[in-house]
Amino acid sequence: MRIKFAPVILTLAVASSVYAAPAPVHLAKRGWVADKLKELVEDAINTLSCGACTAALVGVKDVAWLNKNWVLDALAEICPKVSKLTPEVCSGAIKLEGPALLDALLKANLLSGDAQFICYQVAGICSPPGLTSGTLTFPKPRPANAVAPASSGNLIDVLHLSDWHVDSGYIPGSEAECNQPLCCRKHSNSPAVPMRKASTWGDYKCDVPIKLGQNMMSYVPTVANVSFGILTGDVPPHDIWAQNQQTVVPQTANAYKVMATLGSKIYPTIGNHEAGPTNLFPTTSSGGSIQWLYDSLADDWSRWLPADAVNSVKSNYGAYNVSPAPGLRIISLNTNFCYTMNFHLYADSDDYDPNGELKWLVAQLQAAENAGDRVWIIGHVGPSMTDCIMNWSNLYYQAVQRYSPHVIAEQFFGHTHYDEFALSYGPGAKTAQNAISTSWIGPSATTYTNLNPGFRVYKVDTKSWNVFDSQTYIADMNLANTWDATGGSPNWHLEYSARQTYGAFVPIAADQPLSAGWWHNVTKVFETNSAAFQTYWKLRGKSAGLQPACPAGGPCPAEMICNLRAGRSSDSCTKISLSLSRRSDVDGAELSPAATVVAGAHRILKRAEPAASQPSPWSKSLCK
Repeated sequence: MRIKFAPVILTLAVASSVYAAPAPVHLAKRGWVADKLKELVEDAINTLSCGACTAALVGVKDVAWLNKNWVLDALAEICPKVSKLTPEVCSGAIKLEGPALLDALLKANLLSGDAQFICYQVAGICSPPGLTSGTLTFPKPRPANAVAPASSGNLIDVLHLSDWHVDSGYIPGSEAECNQPLCCRKHSNSPAVPMRKASTWGDYKCDVPIKLGQNMMSYVPTVANVSFGILTGDVPPHDIWAQNQQTVVPQTANAYKVMATLGSKIYPTIGNHEAGPTNLFPTTSSGGSIQWLYDSLADDWSRWLPADAVNSVKSNYGAYNVSPAPGLRIISLNTNFCYTMNFHLYADSDDYDPNGELKWLVAQLQAAENAGDRVWIIGHVGPSMTDCIMNWSNLYYQAVQRYSPHVIAEQFFGHTHYDEFALSYGPGAKTAQNAISTSWIGPSATTYTNLNPGFRVYKVDTKSWNVFDSQTYIADMNLANTWDATGGSPNWHLEYSARQTYGAFVPIAADQPLSAGWWHNVTKVFETNSAAFQTYWKLRGKSAGLQPACPAGGPCPAEMICNLRAGRSSDSCTKISLSLSRRSDVDGAELSPAATVVAGAHRILKRAEPAASQPSPWSKSLCK
C-alpha cells in the first residue's frame, strides 16, 4: 500500500526552470508560468531522468533564494488544473509540505551529490547511492556465546495496534467512491447524490469512523486477557492537506481516550501522521522545532507511562524507555528520523543520526545488557522498508546485530497497513542459523485502502519475552452495509494463528517460540510451495481479497520473499519508483491523476506492491 513518489515534489522541482528565466518580468506572468509548469510536469513524468531531476532541484533552490512564495503560489494555482484536485486540497498540501522541502534544499549541497541522493531516496530516480554512514561505536564488545534465555512456559497476551487513522470527519452516507485522496467525507466537489454511500461502519476507500475504533476496543477483551499493548503509530486520518498542530492535537487526544477504555496499559510510538504538517520532524541540522508535539504526546501518554518515560518523550524527541514487567524493557523510537518523506532530513545528508537517536538507542541497549534484561524495540517506519533512509537503516541494523538475540527479543513496527514481517541476520549468509531477530509489522486498524480492519494478539513468554504465537483478528468490511441494514455490528473474528497456519508448513515444537530462524524456514517454503506463499499473500492483505495478484512463476513472489529477508532498507528488492496514472499500489483500482497528486504528497510510502503483479503504464525501472 505504497504511494511511490510525491508528484507535488516533482512539480516543485520542474518549476525551477521556469522561475529561473532571466527576465524578472516572466515571474509576474502567472498565467504563462502555470501553462509552462504544466508542460514541464508532463515532460518530467515522461522522461524520469536523473539529470532532469537533479537540475530541477538546483533550479528550485536558486528561485527559493529569491522568494519561496513564488514557487508555492504558482504551484497552488496550477495544481487544480493538472491534478483535478479541489483548490483547498491543492493549496493545503502545498502550503503545509512545500516550505520544509524548500528550506532543506536551501541548506543542501546539491552540486556535491545531495541532489542525486534526494532524487533516489524520494523518487527512485538516479542510481542507488552507496552506504556512507560508516560503523556504530559500542560501549562494550559483544559478549562471547551470547544467546537468548530459555523460556519459562508461562504465556501472556499482548495487544498490537497499528495505524489507527480513525477519521472524525467521516460522514455516513457521503460519497465512498470519490475522486479525492480520502473518501467518506465532505469535499467541495462532492455530488449531491453519492454514487455509493459510505456505511456507518466504514468503507474500503476510507479511514474508519470513530465508532469502529470504539467497537474494536470493546471486542478485544472478549478474546484476549491483555497484560499490556503496543501501538506502532499513526493516529490521525490521511487528510494531510489539513493537518496542523490545531487539528492533530485533539485528534490524537481523543483517539488515546478510546484506546484507554481497554483498561490495560498501551505503550505507543510516533507515526509520521502525528506531526502537523504530516511527515515533518525537524532535526538539529535542519533547524525548527515541534516541541509542542512531544509535549502533547507526553501528556496523552502519561496515563500509561511513568514520570521518567514522560520526561524522555519531551526531551528525546518522542523516544522513551519503559519496563512493563520485570526483565523486559520497551524502547520506543521515533523512526520518522529515517523517513524519506521527512523533508527536514535532506538539509544535511551527512547527518546519519539525526538528533542522536541511534546513540541514545545504543545506550539503552547497553544498559539492558548490563542488567540482563530483554528488550522490545517499537517504532512506526520499519528500518526494513524502502521509506527508511538507507544510511540510518544501516546503522540501526548494526545495533540489531550487536545486541541480538541475547538482548533484543523482538521488534515491532507499523506503517505499511499490511500484516507482514521482516528478518534480520548476523554477518554472513541469510540462513536460518544466522537469523537473529524478527520485525513484526502490524496490520492496520484502518481500512485505508482496500484492507479489512485488524489487530494482533501475541502469546508471549514471560521470561524470554519471545513471541510464541501471533493471532490476527479482522472484521469483513464488505459486510458493512449488511450490518447497517440489520442493525448488526462488525463480525470481528480470528483470521489466523501464525503458529497453526505456518506451522503446517514448517512444524515447530510446542516449547519453541516463533523465532527468526523458524520464520526464515517459512520463507524457504514460500520459494517452493506456491500454496504456502498464496496463503501468506492473502493474509498479508487481511483477507480482503482486493490487493493485486502475486502469481507463481512471475517475479512478484521472489521479490516479496526477498523483502521478508530484508531487515535493512538497502537489502530490499522493491525499488522506489514513480507511478502517476493508477492507484494500483494503494488499492488495485483505477485512480485518476486527481487523487495521485496529494496521495503522493502525503506519501504513505509503504513498501510498493511488486510492479509485475499489476503493472502501471507509468511505472518505469530507474535503477538499471
